[in-house]
Amino acid sequence: LGDLVYVELPNVGDHVDQGASCAVVESVKAASDIYSPIAGTIVAVNSALADTPETINEDAYGEGWMFVVEPED
Repeated sequence: LGDLVYVELPNVGDHVDQGASCAVVESVKAASDIYSPIAGTIVAVNSALADTPETINEDAYGEGWMFVVEPED
């Protein structure tokens, strides 16, 4: 993803559909949509990423998490 400069996350309580765009990450060179892997409701977002979006690249499986979806079924 390159050097991330901005992240736009969904809101807690938002409903997302499987395969639908639900977040955006921007780097110096491009913007990319993030697609939900499942349908459900957003139950948590990592608001710390607003100030430090580079954490997504630096620690994707730890502090760089984006959001949590509670499955529909």
